[in-house]
Amino acid sequence: MSHFIHQFALYFHITIGVIALITFWLPMFARKGSKNHRLFGKFFVNAMYAVSVSGIIMSLLVLADPVSVRLYQGSLGLQQQNFIAQNQLFAAFLLMLSMLTLCNLRQSVLVLLAKAERSMLKSPFHLALIASLALLGMIVGGLGYINNITLLKVFASLCVLNAIGMLHYIFKAKIKQREWVLVHLRNILGAGIATYTAFFAFGGKQLFAGLLTGELEIVPWILPSIVGVSAITYLTKKYRRQLKVADN
Repeated sequence: MSHFIHQFALYFHITIGVIALITFWLPMFARKGSKNHRLFGKFFVNAMYAVSVSGIIMSLLVLADPVSVRLYQGSLGLQQQNFIAQNQLFAAFLLMLSMLTLCNLRQSVLVLLAKAERSMLKSPFHLALIASLALLGMIVGGLGYINNITLLKVFASLCVLNAIGMLHYIFKAKIKQREWVLVHLRNILGAGIATYTAFFAFGGKQLFAGLLTGELEIVPWILPSIVGVSAITYLTKKYRRQLKVADN
């Protein structure tokens, strides 16, 4: 049963993920605050909620019982133990990325609703999600160091820093005028980065097979983050000037 639930969630995840991949650009090019911007933005957010939740379900299923989910047919003993360890390690990594997407989405939506009033962001559920992201980042990062896996170490660090950044905004004594607009932008772009990371990492595995081998296999994973972080930095500076975000 767990195998069929996982397969259904996987096909759903891929289908909605492709839709999110396309619709990500629609609110980006629509005039900020316009009807189209809000409409396409809401569509993207709902699609990404579905993607992140289905990703969490799949990851938890594999963590709980990788043998049944993956229909393991190998021999018992050491081979099965290695199979379980590898699948659970990768599932923990995907759980962390799904939680990263979910936290970014919620933060982007809540800051838009709350604006300068941040009490909405201090709800136990939202804070628990961010704390879970930080904890997962530390666990996966530790596993990355134990197993010497660069991919895990890099993304775990990003997740922990992301969680710290969200908590800093929520609890800092004072926020700048219209700063919530920039926070919304950074978090929604963070969710977009997650979408393209998944696309290039899994789709790129087939597209660039034979070209990206060895240490270069990490390129499809980190390229969206490099491009995305650069875009976030540029757009933050741009809208900080346009919106005249004050220092007080």
